[in-house]
Amino acid sequence: MVAGVALINLFVFGMVTFSLYRSFGEYEERAEVTARNLSQMLAQDIGREFEKIDVTLSSAADEIEHQLAHGGIDRTALNAFLERLQRRVPEVISMRTIDASGIVRYGRGVDLDTQLNNSDREYFTRQRDNPDAGPVVSRPVFARIDKQWVVPVSRAFHLADGSFGGVVYVNVALEHLARVFSSIDVGQRGSVSLRDAELRIFARRPVPRDVDRVIGEKLVVPELQELVESGRETGTYVSRQTVDGVERKFAVHKITNYPLYAVVGRATEEYMARWWDQAIKTAVLATLFLLTTLISSWLISRSWKRQVAAAADLAREEEKFHTVADYTHDWEYWEGPGRELLYISPSCERVTGYSPVQFQADPDLLYRIVHPDDAHRLAAHWHDVGHQDASAVDFRILRADGAMRWIAHACQPVFGRDGKYMGRRASNRDITERQEAEAAVYRLNAELEQRVVQRTDQLAAANHDLEEFSYSISHDLRTPLRAISGFAQILAEERAAGLDDEGRRLLEVIRANTIRMGRLIDELLEFLRLGRYPMELGPVDMVQLVQAVFAELQASMPDRHLHLELANLPPAWADRTMIRQVLRNLLGNAIAFTQSRPHAIIEVGGSSSADGEERYYVKDNGIGFDMKYIDKLFKVFEHLQRAGQFEGIGTGLAMVKRIIARHGGRTWAEGKVDAGATFYFSLPDERTGYRHEIK
Repeated sequence: MVAGVALINLFVFGMVTFSLYRSFGEYEERAEVTARNLSQMLAQDIGREFEKIDVTLSSAADEIEHQLAHGGIDRTALNAFLERLQRRVPEVISMRTIDASGIVRYGRGVDLDTQLNNSDREYFTRQRDNPDAGPVVSRPVFARIDKQWVVPVSRAFHLADGSFGGVVYVNVALEHLARVFSSIDVGQRGSVSLRDAELRIFARRPVPRDVDRVIGEKLVVPELQELVESGRETGTYVSRQTVDGVERKFAVHKITNYPLYAVVGRATEEYMARWWDQAIKTAVLATLFLLTTLISSWLISRSWKRQVAAAADLAREEEKFHTVADYTHDWEYWEGPGRELLYISPSCERVTGYSPVQFQADPDLLYRIVHPDDAHRLAAHWHDVGHQDASAVDFRILRADGAMRWIAHACQPVFGRDGKYMGRRASNRDITERQEAEAAVYRLNAELEQRVVQRTDQLAAANHDLEEFSYSISHDLRTPLRAISGFAQILAEERAAGLDDEGRRLLEVIRANTIRMGRLIDELLEFLRLGRYPMELGPVDMVQLVQAVFAELQASMPDRHLHLELANLPPAWADRTMIRQVLRNLLGNAIAFTQSRPHAIIEVGGSSSADGEERYYVKDNGIGFDMKYIDKLFKVFEHLQRAGQFEGIGTGLAMVKRIIARHGGRTWAEGKVDAGATFYFSLPDERTGYRHEIK
């Protein structure tokens, strides 16, 4: 019955939905056809208006060129001629001419003493730059003579030698275009507009309140823009991007011979109003039908349910018991007060190899399969009315096939609704793999501890070797270096007279290289010691630290013109001393590699990411580097420039990478030859950095 009622209602609602969907499409299609017809009719009307205006402009241009070719302009005759032409086209409120320099010369309302200059008008510049442009319809302007919004339409005229002589133009009042639009019935909330290929609004009905801010301005509608750019002359689209925010279905039709488009929009809420009324009425009727069928079905089924309720409850309870008991993965059983076996689950055969029938026939089998060495565990775990604590015990059993299995055994006393003791219920689980895994883990832990001891010894030996190596660098290398430097100094001071210029130059080379070798030893020792310095993590004000380091570097080279730009710079969670060294190396590099620039610009900034790290960068406008050598950039003693071209021995970026790596961060760079370089590094944020320190 329920299925029948459901099918009936599904059929009814399906038919209702299909009917509404179909009628919705019909209303949409009808609105689209109407809008297309209206836009086409409007485009034809406006096209005829502009064609008539163009004929008038051509007549005026011919008259002007005729007078110019026969002795010059007769002002009185030309003004009278223009007046006659203007009366033939009542939609035009003025017709005037402009000479080649942009001065308005002839036509109604022209004052020669004022010399109004229209050389800045769009139509003039287009006609001047392209004298063969033909008729030009330019965007609406507020006419300075006519004192109202107009659409200028113009044509160029030429001098006797064929050169540009000026422009004859007319002003079409927007009020006239609004009257043309009024012949189009688009409803109370519809709209009619005229636009050019750049989506500028020439005229619109209804006229917007802030007309001065709308007329002549571009209102970008992606659907209309795509239609115009594709070269199509007609099309439709739906949009909310309107002057007044009303959703409309628009139809567009290009005006023949002009880069103008007639756009007619019908408000969705208006042309779909009747459909919504129909949909609401249909939905109400369908809902009433649903309620009627549901109430009827409920009354019919109520009495039937009462009759089968008791039997169904009993069947469900029995089904629950067998579902839980028979299909449990673990081996379950229930012993009565006299240790008689009342129930045992079928899964016993999977665990023990014995079937439920065998256990039912021989209750002592439960205890005989327990491994002799573990029998005392099960005996001590007995639960009855006097022992009700919940606990578990693991022991071994011997399967029917002789295999040994580990069992996790848990049991508890059970009581009836009247509180009467009904025996105990036991649950047994196949934990052999767990026991074996625990034994394997124990062995692995023992092996791991031994490996840790070995690795600790190896690390201690490596640290000892590193200490000896550092001592060797600090003492064994410095001794001969001091000797070389000392002897070179003695030669320079005591034997200089006996040396020629080349000899003295070579002595200076020796001394310079001993100084460089000393710096090399110092920086190498510093690089080796980085891994042994203890880190003291805490909050670091990166803005203050960058400013302080830059000030120190600036003070050491007062003759350089250095400019520091600070972008967003989040605080860091790091060792302040080490990060100071990072900034000193990166800023020092930026200053060094911008020394060829008259104005060195160095930018420092950063950002926070969602993956738990803070990112920073140092950017310069220096000589840059070739990205094909990026793999060498952060290695010790590597130079991407010729040796001696810039100061430094090649450990600075390697130290930066090592310090950032100790913090759990990353280093990378980007550059281009003679176009500057940017060096990046990341640091874990406070929470992530704390975890890194613990590790």
